[in-house]
Amino acid sequence: MKNISINKTFKLIAMIVLGMATGMVAHAQNEPKAPQVQDSEPPYVVDTTAGEPDTVLEAQGFRLLARSYGDHIVLRWAPIDAGVWMTSNSYGWHIFRGSSDENDTIFYTDANGDTVYETWLTKDRPIKPMTLDEMKQRFDSTDFYAGVAAQAMYGTMHYDVNKADQGNESDLFTVAAKQYQEQTQRQFMAYLAAEIEPDVASALGLRYVDSTVRRGVLYQYTVESLIPTEIVDLQPRSILVPCRPFVRKEDEMMPEIRFTQLEIHKVAIRWDKNKLAGYWLERSEDKGKHWTKINENAPIWPMIPDSGTVAAYGDSVAYWMQDEVVFFDSLDLTKTYIYRVQAFDAFGEKLEWKKSEKFKLMDLEPPSQPLMLSVEPQENRRCVINWDVAYEDADLKGFLVTFSRDLEGPWGNVSSLLPKTARTYTDTLVYRRGRGLYRIFAVDTAGNVSFSPAMINSIEDIFPPDAPKNVMAISDDSTGLVLLSWDNNTDKDLLAYKVYFANQRDHEFIERTEGYIYKNEYFDSLDLTSLTNEIFYYVIAVDQNHNYSVPSDTIRVRFADLIAPGAPLLQGISQNGDTVTVKWLRSVSTDVEKYFVFRKFREAANWECIATKLPSDFDPDGILTFTDMPTPDPRAYAYCIEAIDSSGNVSGMEGQAVIMVEESPVVSVDIKLKASVNKDPKGVKLEWSYDLDAKKDYYGVIWRAGEDGQFKDVATFRRGETSYIDRTAPTGKLTYYIQLQLGRGRHSTPSSQATVKMK
Repeated sequence: MKNISINKTFKLIAMIVLGMATGMVAHAQNEPKAPQVQDSEPPYVVDTTAGEPDTVLEAQGFRLLARSYGDHIVLRWAPIDAGVWMTSNSYGWHIFRGSSDENDTIFYTDANGDTVYETWLTKDRPIKPMTLDEMKQRFDSTDFYAGVAAQAMYGTMHYDVNKADQGNESDLFTVAAKQYQEQTQRQFMAYLAAEIEPDVASALGLRYVDSTVRRGVLYQYTVESLIPTEIVDLQPRSILVPCRPFVRKEDEMMPEIRFTQLEIHKVAIRWDKNKLAGYWLERSEDKGKHWTKINENAPIWPMIPDSGTVAAYGDSVAYWMQDEVVFFDSLDLTKTYIYRVQAFDAFGEKLEWKKSEKFKLMDLEPPSQPLMLSVEPQENRRCVINWDVAYEDADLKGFLVTFSRDLEGPWGNVSSLLPKTARTYTDTLVYRRGRGLYRIFAVDTAGNVSFSPAMINSIEDIFPPDAPKNVMAISDDSTGLVLLSWDNNTDKDLLAYKVYFANQRDHEFIERTEGYIYKNEYFDSLDLTSLTNEIFYYVIAVDQNHNYSVPSDTIRVRFADLIAPGAPLLQGISQNGDTVTVKWLRSVSTDVEKYFVFRKFREAANWECIATKLPSDFDPDGILTFTDMPTPDPRAYAYCIEAIDSSGNVSGMEGQAVIMVEESPVVSVDIKLKASVNKDPKGVKLEWSYDLDAKKDYYGVIWRAGEDGQFKDVATFRRGETSYIDRTAPTGKLTYYIQLQLGRGRHSTPSSQATVKMK
């Protein structure tokens, strides 16, 4: 580049800052002339009739491609640098063509035998992009990619070193850097559009079609930029093209489509990279009768993996992306899919759709986790293990009882595969195994497994260590770090400690350490967006025989209230006659001040607040029982609830439930109920019996009335349970009855009433 004054032009400064002119050889560009092909840099010639690659020349300043179709030849070029591209849009390009017969190496033609070196194809009119008005006339307003190209070329530039309001001379280089970044983004969008639509490439001044060719002739094309050398020296480029029909070779065809399941519902769709430019993807769920577009506007482009790819997708996916095009999709386990891909090349030529084989996700979803209920040692020789599952999966195959001496395993089978109906197992060889842990594995028909938390068999040492003392905590509101410490336990057979936590003092505490810790301190890192602004800890000591101490004193750690309260959870919805009853479990957050109950028709857009409830409206079990008498309607009603805490944070409308309001039929069931005073534990013991043949699950509700005669529901019981002790019974005359809730708004007739007097 020549030395010139800084006052010459601000555009030159921007190009110098960003290296646009780096490595470009000076070339005097006055009147256009035929450039010579240098011996040290010969053009790359390929015979396309033999199925060879397209003719491609990678230049210092711009990339040049050519393809022959036999009756015409297409040229495509693109400046590598964004600033050069935008500058070239103002000045344009010239194209020269020379020719010879197929066997010549020197360009001599002319039927009269005269020597003619080159023809100036663009002498009367250099190739430039269409004006904005020309593009509006040429393209329909719905042409998405034409709009992208127009915006890239003619949209208002945000950064421009020539604008007076871009800052003073001291920050000129910063403005230049931002301007070039914006230019690069525009260049990317323009090239994307040109790659997809050939007409857009022509409109951008980056494509030329020569239809004045003869088959069998060898042509040399030279593309020359008209940017003045005072701005940038951009060498012209030449390329040799034999005029023969284009034959697409194997590495220009759409490869086979492969599938790799990554997760339960996630699949990677893959095919080999080759000379194709981009891809459109469609999916069918009905054996190809109907297709859904996956990438509506933007094609799938081959990616070059980098460190960011590894961080986002992992090593395996990044390794695929070195040689493959990879696309991710989320699918349904129950459906079979077919994909098809339409590829296009750098000349905008679309290939036929390529269909995949049928694909269906493998079942990788484990069954519901078993819940260990108890391990009951008997005479120090056997153990009765009891468990349950919250939900029995349709594909559940059975259970395995396993044993290990410590939590890290290995876990060995105690039982063979038990039937899916099994909920208890007696280990008669526990006296040989000794002290250790049991765990229940659930197995489904696809071979997926889940397992319960471990539970110890206390068959020897039954004396637990002392509880840890003087538990203290230091916390940091800004980071969520908590340091717990306590006195060293003095038990000689002490093994380790475990730390437990809960968001509320009256909640079930959960193990935080996920294993043993061997020091009398523990660092915890908390999420400051948790459901409450306080957390509770206690510590348990464990001896070498795996006896657990009672918990230490519970310690509370408080944080600033920065987060919304936890959402109330739906417990159930039912209908009794014209009355709808919805039950919600209260928010786990302790600072909730009130709750709003909303209702609407399920299809309606807006909710209507129909009630405000206070925390005192929840029963001792934390359940809000809300009743409503909506007008019967063929449309379904929807209900939800929202919690608001003392800081004004809201949980959002959650706990949604939907029900059809219709008359609820009553099923006649003869239920006999007895009530008696129970001494230990103190309360009212209820016993009942009934005869009901029901295929679906159901539950019962226990109702109690005091001397005021007002019945309230005090408890529920599951199918098969026939007794209950009401420990909350107050003194005085009490009357009970029970009723079965059979689902879908159906319930039994009330049982006989039973009366008892508590003192």
